[in-house]
Amino acid sequence: MPERDAAGAIPDCPIEAENLRRRQGVRLTSLRRSILEILVAADFPVKAYDIIEYMRDKGKRVTPASIYRTLDFLLQNGLVHRVNSLNAYIPCTGKHSNHILLMFICSECQKTTEIDDQTLYDSMQSRLEELGMSLQGGCIEIQGTCKECMQ
Repeated sequence: MPERDAAGAIPDCPIEAENLRRRQGVRLTSLRRSILEILVAADFPVKAYDIIEYMRDKGKRVTPASIYRTLDFLLQNGLVHRVNSLNAYIPCTGKHSNHILLMFICSECQKTTEIDDQTLYDSMQSRLEELGMSLQGGCIEIQGTCKECMQ
């Protein structure tokens, strides 16, 4: 999965992880960093057991419990998102202006894109309030077909 540069680092690993570590004193263990790097390099949602398999193929001994604990840590600290409909994870690629994440998922290739659109969010929130309902959970997933798959 991950492609490393000459120094052994994955070039696209989010700087946000380091910023979080500095700001909050959060410790990025080698397992936390490895999982984050795997998700960044994958460019598609990755299931926990795929992470386990990849790490075992690289000679690292990991348990499902340690992977899920690490994913929970990364989720709680805003470094990854869970794609509920796929039971998979993606790295957080942006700053969210609200607490609810809007996510587009291509039903063909599973490419997942975060949508940071305050107007869309406000419109949905308004409509739900009119219906006497409220959003629960941290993510709204929108299924469709991406531009590449439509061609």
